[in-house]
Amino acid sequence: MEVLKKLNNPNLTARFQKFCGVSYRNVQNCDECRKHHENNNQELQKSSRCSKCRVKVPEKFGSALLFYLFSFSSSLGNEVFYLLFYPYCVWNVDSILIRRTALVWSLCMYVGQAGKDYFWWPRPSSPPVIRLETDFLQESSMPSTHAASATAIPFMLAYYLLTRYEMSPYLVLPVAFLWCTLVCLSRLYLGVHTVLDLLCGIGISLVIMLISFPFLEDFDWYQQTHPFAPFVVLTTAIAMCTVLYPQSKDGSSSKGDAVQIVSVLTGVSIGSWLNFYFHFTTTGGPNGPYDVIIPTVRDLAIQILRFFIGVVIIGLLKLTLKEITVRLFSKFYGLKSPNPEHPSVKIAYKFAVYGIIGFSVVFLVPFIHCMFGLERETYFQEVV
Repeated sequence: MEVLKKLNNPNLTARFQKFCGVSYRNVQNCDECRKHHENNNQELQKSSRCSKCRVKVPEKFGSALLFYLFSFSSSLGNEVFYLLFYPYCVWNVDSILIRRTALVWSLCMYVGQAGKDYFWWPRPSSPPVIRLETDFLQESSMPSTHAASATAIPFMLAYYLLTRYEMSPYLVLPVAFLWCTLVCLSRLYLGVHTVLDLLCGIGISLVIMLISFPFLEDFDWYQQTHPFAPFVVLTTAIAMCTVLYPQSKDGSSSKGDAVQIVSVLTGVSIGSWLNFYFHFTTTGGPNGPYDVIIPTVRDLAIQILRFFIGVVIIGLLKLTLKEITVRLFSKFYGLKSPNPEHPSVKIAYKFAVYGIIGFSVVFLVPFIHCMFGLERETYFQEVV
């Protein structure tokens, strides 16, 4: 227990920040907040309630470099990255690799988000920690889902890259370790997690990866080919988002994030199933391991065009469907006006919208690519 207390000590986070050159002189506040802190005898820090306050980048070049490096690294665990990275790889790289990586990632993230609402541990106290990020302060701290994601994604990708392609482990594994390390350190640098939070997030991912490895291929085959797979997947997803999820605290966004993740994978599963049952996908593709082919300029241009078309479609769907579903579910739950923050409406619209996004990534967008003659030749051969 003493070891756990030490690992959960916010002073460890503060020491790392100090080592990286982060100090209170790097935080700029407006006069109103400055007076508030002085009147209440508090240390000066960034206030999440004042839109005028902003983080000031450290003046030293080395510290500024770390600021931008860790800010970018932290973004690898955010929604925008997932909504860009996964679709790009599905449309342009290898849908099998991404489907199975995303499956393990979703399990890790679901357990992590549920753990946040179950334990409800506070973020490391400030001071001594300096919070350079305030976007997720409404969530609890334990475990770090950034750390869980940063373990699941790069190491699952590394495993499938090494087993499906002729690639050197001396190239793939260092990149995976670097990815994981930078994301984890970024959470300390930004002052939102303790070392214990990070270790628990990493541990969750490692356990889930070890447990799920023997079943991934069989489940991937099942979700695409079994007649009852959509019903099983859909009912399981609804249960995970309702009766199986721990009770959330008021103001917590963890459940909403968990619903997004589960619903996206549900949409991917149903879209993949339809691809198979409409005979768009076949099992007659070549067997790996495959050679890594460096794309030509023309190939890169086509990839960018595929991605651009797909992102526009996904973006329009997200904006349009959110507006429609919020109104629909607000009316269904008897609200006088549309309210996306109402707990029941929020869960319902997120499940619907992100489920359709997942479905569109693997079914609708590739079909539109085919209409424009931009399809990736091997996409419809990537079943197992």
